[in-house]
Amino acid sequence: IKGLDPVAVAGTDEKLEWCKALGYRAGVNHRTSADLVADVTAACPNGVDVFIDNTAGPIHDAAMLNLNAFGRVVVVGTIALADRFDQPDIGVRHLRRTLITRARIEGFLLDDHASEYETALADLLSWYKQGLLETREDVAEGIESVPHAFVRMLRGENFGKQLVEL
Repeated sequence: IKGLDPVAVAGTDEKLEWCKALGYRAGVNHRTSADLVADVTAACPNGVDVFIDNTAGPIHDAAMLNLNAFGRVVVVGTIALADRFDQPDIGVRHLRRTLITRARIEGFLLDDHASEYETALADLLSWYKQGLLETREDVAEGIESVPHAFVRMLRGENFGKQLVEL
């Protein structure tokens, strides 16, 4: 879609195999990797142009060290910091790398793009109908399952989008 060459980062080989079946060229298992920087370099031999970051952790650091000139980092989440509310929001600093690559790092919150919802929904629906998008869901039942489902999601134990049906 959009001419991109996607590379997956996932926490299990099973998830990576699914991503490859969907058309991802390569993948990195962040849980078993002994050297994330080297593995991202191997998966992205031409560097990283766009990184969608939902971790703010070691995966972010590995992507930053492989970022191409004028690369873009879209921060959509910070799951690696989820249990660290009592600590400052400071990780490895990549300011020199950002300067050298002239990268753009931007936070993305869905509400900021409300004016684009209709167009985005039309695009997503079209891609889905063309078979270009596939989803998987892990559905827990009932309000009492919310804590367990949430912990499963934080631990990466869900395979698809973790949902709770009420």
